[in-house]
Amino acid sequence: MRKILEEQLSDLHEDFAQMGREVAQAIENATKVFQSHDKELANKVGENDNRINESEIYLERKTAQVIALQQPVASDLRVLITILKASSDLERIGDHAVSVAHAAMRIGDQRRNKEIEDTLVGLSKHVHQMLVAIIKAYVDNNEEDARQVAKLDSESDEYLRDVRRLAVEEMQSDPEFVTVGSEYLVVGTHLERIGDYVTNVAEWIVYTNTGRIVELGPISSYKKE
Repeated sequence: MRKILEEQLSDLHEDFAQMGREVAQAIENATKVFQSHDKELANKVGENDNRINESEIYLERKTAQVIALQQPVASDLRVLITILKASSDLERIGDHAVSVAHAAMRIGDQRRNKEIEDTLVGLSKHVHQMLVAIIKAYVDNNEEDARQVAKLDSESDEYLRDVRRLAVEEMQSDPEFVTVGSEYLVVGTHLERIGDYVTNVAEWIVYTNTGRIVELGPISSYKKE
C-alpha cells in the first residue's frame, strides 16, 4: 500500500512541475505578445491556457482520489493539500498571462511609450524568474529557497509603482494617451498579481515542510484558513 502511495505522489509531483513549466512558458509568450503584438502568438497563449486549466482539473481529481483511497498519513496529506492548493495558484497565473496578451492586442499600433513598456517587460521577466525559481524549490522541496523567492515579490510591487507613476504622468500631460495608458496599468496589475500567486506557492511549500500556514512576501494574496 505504501509503495502505491509513493508512486502516486511521485506522479503528482511531476504533473505539478510540468504544469508549472507550462505556466512559465505562458508568461514568456505573453511578454513576447506585448513586445511584438503577434496575434498568432496571442491566440496560442489562449489555447495553451485551456491545457493549463485541464491540468488543474486533473490534479484536483487525482489528489482527491489519492486522499480517499490511500488514507495518507499527516506528512503525505500536507503534500497532497499543497498540490491541490498550489495548482489553483498556477491556474490563476495562467489566466493573468492570457489577460496580458489580450491587453497587448488591444493596444495594437496605438501611441506607445518605450519607458513604460521597458518597465513592464522588466516586471514580466522578474515574475517569470520568480515562477521558475519556485517550481525548482517545489521539485527540490526546499523551504529556504521558497522563502527567498517570496521575498522577491517586493520588487514586483516596486515595478508596478513605477508603471503607475509613469503612466499617470503621461496621461496627465497628454489626454490622448489615456486609452493606452489605461491598458499599461491593466498589464502592470496582472503581472504584479502573478508575483502574489508565486508567493502563495511558496507559502504552500513551507506548509508541506512545517505544517504551518504562514504569510510570506510583502502582502499575502488572500487569507488562508
